[in-house]
Amino acid sequence: MEDLTLRDYFREYYLKNAVKIPDLLFQREIGYIPFSGSMIRHKMYNNNVEIENFIKRMVPRHLYYSSAYYRFPDKTKMLEKEWLGAELIFDLDADHIENADKMTYEQILEEVKKHTMRLLNILINDFGFNESNIHLYFSGGRGYHVHVESDKIYTLDSDARREIGDYIKIEGINIEDLKNLDDSYFNYGILKKLNKYISNFFTDINDENIHKILGRNTNNYIKYLDKFFSGKKLIDFFKDTNGNKFKIIDTFDIKNNSNYNKIVLAYLLNVFKKEAMAEIDEPVSTDIHRLIRFPLSLHGKTGLMVKPLHIAELAGFKPLNETIPEIFKNRNKEINLNIDKFEINMDNQHFKLEKGINNVPLYLAIFTNAINVSKFINKK
Repeated sequence: MEDLTLRDYFREYYLKNAVKIPDLLFQREIGYIPFSGSMIRHKMYNNNVEIENFIKRMVPRHLYYSSAYYRFPDKTKMLEKEWLGAELIFDLDADHIENADKMTYEQILEEVKKHTMRLLNILINDFGFNESNIHLYFSGGRGYHVHVESDKIYTLDSDARREIGDYIKIEGINIEDLKNLDDSYFNYGILKKLNKYISNFFTDINDENIHKILGRNTNNYIKYLDKFFSGKKLIDFFKDTNGNKFKIIDTFDIKNNSNYNKIVLAYLLNVFKKEAMAEIDEPVSTDIHRLIRFPLSLHGKTGLMVKPLHIAELAGFKPLNETIPEIFKNRNKEINLNIDKFEINMDNQHFKLEKGINNVPLYLAIFTNAINVSKFINKK
């Protein structure tokens, strides 16, 4: 068997597969991380042929292009590049997912997918972007990249992009501010969704779910609510999702239980945020000079493809099945696993590896080698 390295397998992939070239390539900064060394950037290529020749010759471990357009992308100082505009980029990754350290690789991918779907919902339904403006990619690692291309965003500065990020993460919303807002604020966007969430909660209110929030011995809360509405059923009142529900709830007269409303409102706001926000890496979105991975390039830490997706494909997308390069299938490789055990589902198969020598499909050998839990065994 040939004494092949991880770089050799990447070279084999790039010799037979082309990356997806972004528009206006000649205005993009190109950067890459080689298999030996650190990030190299401030490169420029005029056309597809030039960059494809570079990729085949250099064989980068990671390959990036700028979300920004420049007049002189190969200048080494940002001011000299003459910034012309930038796409709006969202990076969703396990690094920002709560309790990700306790999840398996596959559980992480599923959780990040949920946040990606929330983000897409916000971009389309709240911000009004068309699906044609949005480009979705599996990152090749543990998450997704979302690019927004629109005349509405190209010239936005970092502060404006930060405001978009704050909206998506539902930052800066607190109970006191919400109670003082006019009803009209709750007719759109996140606050409209919040109102609907509150209405659904009170429509289904019962002793059991109130106990979860307020503790035991709180049956009087529901009785007082009924009394407040003078016999009108709560379900009828909250069917109408218009108006400022926070202001209304704050006026409930709960005798000797003045903290109940505050506790319930805090609970509703906290749970709503967790269920409605998208956990994005905000510094990526605010960076107007950001480098992002080339679609159809290989991720240097997994050997998986950075795969373009249609939005409709996301719900059923299985990254550990669908981003394995065909060239790495139907071939086996021996590895020496340097941890006690490794378990994963890939290519519709379950693998349970033990420490030491394992004979596995080439794509799994590359995956474990790239994440540094195994070494290739090469036989001459």
